[in-house]
Amino acid sequence: MSTPAPSFCGLSAATLLNERGVDIVVLEANDYVGGRTLTVKPSTKEEELQFGWVDLGASYVGPTQDHVLRLCKTLGCETYLCKDNHDNIHYSRGRRCRYTSSWPCFWWSNPFAAWDLRSAIIKIQEMVDQVPEDCPWKAAKAIEWDKMTFKEFLNKQCWTRDAKEFLEALCIINNTADDHQVSLLFFLWYVRQGQGINRIWRIKGGAEERKIVGGSQQLCLKMAQKLGGKVVLKKPVFQVGHMDDGIMVKTTDGTVYNGSYVILAIPPVTHMKIHFDPPLPSLRHGLIQRTPMGLVIKWIAFFREEFWVEKGLNGFVTCMDGIEVVTNVGEDYKPGVSSYGLICFICGQHAVRLSQLTATERKNHIYKVIADYEVVHFEEKMWAQEQYIGGCYTSYYPPGVLSQYGPALREPLGTRVFLAGTETARKWTGYMNGAIEAGERAARQVLHAQGKIPSDEVWLDEPKCETVPPLKLCWLETHQPSLGMLLAVIVLLISLFIALLQLY
Repeated sequence: MSTPAPSFCGLSAATLLNERGVDIVVLEANDYVGGRTLTVKPSTKEEELQFGWVDLGASYVGPTQDHVLRLCKTLGCETYLCKDNHDNIHYSRGRRCRYTSSWPCFWWSNPFAAWDLRSAIIKIQEMVDQVPEDCPWKAAKAIEWDKMTFKEFLNKQCWTRDAKEFLEALCIINNTADDHQVSLLFFLWYVRQGQGINRIWRIKGGAEERKIVGGSQQLCLKMAQKLGGKVVLKKPVFQVGHMDDGIMVKTTDGTVYNGSYVILAIPPVTHMKIHFDPPLPSLRHGLIQRTPMGLVIKWIAFFREEFWVEKGLNGFVTCMDGIEVVTNVGEDYKPGVSSYGLICFICGQHAVRLSQLTATERKNHIYKVIADYEVVHFEEKMWAQEQYIGGCYTSYYPPGVLSQYGPALREPLGTRVFLAGTETARKWTGYMNGAIEAGERAARQVLHAQGKIPSDEVWLDEPKCETVPPLKLCWLETHQPSLGMLLAVIVLLISLFIALLQLY
């Protein structure tokens, strides 16, 4: 018997094993399936027409996320395009920068800021390309980059406050951790797994291109429905022990499950809740002690009017000025509903502060930020309150962790316990795609251990689910020199001009 652990990842592993005739049981700690996906369904027909469904967890899918696109097709779930036909806004200290390109232009503050930002992005992408997708600790400069926080890198790389602030926002929006908390190596690896900085940031052709009609949690619900009674809810595992001929798993209510193999499809930090016999290897133990979860509050407001579209805006806003509590806003577009939604992401220090307020106090703080329009309905989710998950979107790595403890990320615990979870994916870690990839890889490790497949079938590349058009970049997005070099050229030209004047 194979015993996968809970979540999107665990269900993917269980589904593959079940299809191969392996006797399984899925132990879910919570009273619902879905892990870091959670869809609120309307309770009345009126609410369905007004708000539709609300995704409080993972929701976006996009090109190159072939695992989740394939699963959507298999389960009969359709996707739809998010809107991307108006202007975005970067907001800072009362100033708004509207832009239609990938990156802000900052004409309102500093003519060099846009140049500075684009040259920093080019530099970041050059470094991203040097990080191995599956093992970042093997990068040539892994130790050097892992000693540095992303903030320290920005302080060295950026000349202007506006460029630095926007990249801080990009970091916290993707990693749900402040730039002074995350290792530069981890940030580069995260972007590498997201297929590059342009892919991970953009809507069209990028990570946020699509959503799933009816909400993302239905993928888990449909997998669980097919597995039937093999999925057992409210069974938190607190003990995993090796026996002579298998594995013993014990849950908090005293139930004991005996099997041949176990797949742990949980975030690294959650391993701290489980007693292992024999104890975890020292490298694995060191990793889980040093790998916290990101911190985010997802807050979705609904309005009677799509006022941002009337102003020519997408509803997409970034802010990292240390004043406004909302870090990122995105449009919650759904076809066929009468109200209009905005998704607010409150991350890092602001999430810590707001999580200590009452729901009413928190609502009032956010109301002051998003608009002077009446909110007719809202939903929120504080993922740090989920004791068996601990945060969202994914784990992050402080300086010094990946280069030293990274090799333990996917290393099986002996010959019978295999590690999954979106954190162990080779592509799109932190996304639904990463969870599916990791779960199916762990399932194939079990099949290999059973002698049912050869070792070269454990790590399989997912066939492309659809044709992915290349991201078209202008010359400046790939070849622009740094601001320092630009200023040096300007100084040189001025010096030559003065010298010529002196000659005449």
